[in-house]
Amino acid sequence: MKDQPDIEWKDLQPESAGTAAGRFPHPDTGGSWDDQPIPQVQLADLDARALADFRQRAASSQRLPGSAEEGDAALVEQLQLFHLKRAAVLLFHAEPEKLVTGAYIRIGHFRRDNGLVEQHAIGGNLFAQLERSLALLEEYLQRDPNGGEPRTPAAYPLPLDALREALVNALVHKDYASGIPIQIRIHDDRISLWNPARLAQGWNVASLRARHLSRPGNPDIANAFYRAGLIEAWGLGIDKLITACRTHGIVEPLLRHEQDGLWLEFSFTRALPRHLAASPASRGVGRVTGEAKSEVTSEVAGHVAGEDTGEVTGHVASKETSHVTGYVAGEVRRLIQACDGVMSRKALQDALGLRSDANFRTLYLVPALEAGLLEMTIPDKPKSSRQQYRLSAAGAALRKRAPA
Repeated sequence: MKDQPDIEWKDLQPESAGTAAGRFPHPDTGGSWDDQPIPQVQLADLDARALADFRQRAASSQRLPGSAEEGDAALVEQLQLFHLKRAAVLLFHAEPEKLVTGAYIRIGHFRRDNGLVEQHAIGGNLFAQLERSLALLEEYLQRDPNGGEPRTPAAYPLPLDALREALVNALVHKDYASGIPIQIRIHDDRISLWNPARLAQGWNVASLRARHLSRPGNPDIANAFYRAGLIEAWGLGIDKLITACRTHGIVEPLLRHEQDGLWLEFSFTRALPRHLAASPASRGVGRVTGEAKSEVTSEVAGHVAGEDTGEVTGHVASKETSHVTGYVAGEVRRLIQACDGVMSRKALQDALGLRSDANFRTLYLVPALEAGLLEMTIPDKPKSSRQQYRLSAAGAALRKRAPA
C-alpha cells in the first residue's frame, strides 16, 4: 500500500467552497462522489472474499433479501453499484487505496510530549478497515498501564462500542476526494479521531448533536453499511456513541469542526455520578461548561453536557471525592496544581506555559469545570470579563492528595 507522508498531522488549510463543491458534489444536487463510475474497474477486479463476507453480513441483518443465494453480479446490482462505482471499489476491492488516494486509516500512538511512539496504516476494503482498526484500538484499551493483567471491557478507559460507532460514521461520511486518510491519535488520557468530512449544507456541529435526519455524504457506501447491519438509517450515530460513553461512566466526547474536517475527542475522564448533582450552583457550572464548549467549536452545542452526565456540584464532601478523582486527565491535574487562590483565565494559561487559547479551554479548563474540580467566581455570568477561577473542595482535595 502506498503510504502518505506525515503532512496530515500538520495544520490543514481549508479549501475554498467552490473547489470543494466541484470535486465533492452534495447529494442534494443530484449526485455524490461515491456514485460516480470508474470505467477501468471490472467485476473480476473486486475481491471475492470481501463480497462473500458482505453476503454473510447482509444475511445476518436480513436487510438485503436473497443476497445469500445471489451471485456477485446480482449482489452488486442489488446494491445499485453498476456500472461499477467508486463506492464499489471502496467497499469490495482488495486494495482500494490504489484507485482512491488516502483510502485507509492511520493510527498513531503518542507520548505526553507529542512524540510518536508507533503508527499503523490500515488498508483494505472499508469493512476490513473497520474491523482491523477496532482490533488494534481494543488491544490498546486492554493494556494495563501498570503492566498487570489485560483489562476487561468493563475496565476499558473508553467503551469499544463508542469507538466502533465513531469509526463507522467516519467511514460513511468521509470526503474520499480529499486524498487524506482518517486519522486516529492515541494518547495516555484520550483518543482523538479526525475525519476529512464535509457537513451537509446549512449544518453545523449543533445540528449533529441535535436530533436530525440521516444525510450521509456517501449514500451508496451508507446503503451498503446499512444492509450489512452496521448502521441505522435514522441519523442516530452521534446519539449512540454519546449514550455508550454515559453508560460507561465517562464524560461525553468533544465534537468540533475545524481543519476542513471533524474532530471527535474521547477523554478518559470519569463523569460525575448523577446523585452528586443537586444544588443550583452545580447547575450554573453545568451551563458554563456547555458555553465554554461552544466557544471552542465556534458552534452552539445542541444540549448541555453538564445536564446530561450529572451536573457538577460546587462543593463535594470529602467522602465523595473519590467519585471525582477516580480518573483525572493529566492536563487537568496540571491545571489543579497551577491554580493558586483566585486566578483569571489568562493567569492560569500563563502559569501552564500555554500559548493556544483553544487548547487551554478544550484540554484544561472545560474538563476541570465539568469534573467539579474548578469553579467560577461569577457562576451566573460565565462570560463576564471579570470572571476568575478557583479550586473547588474536590479540586483542593485532589491537589492535597497528589502534590506537584
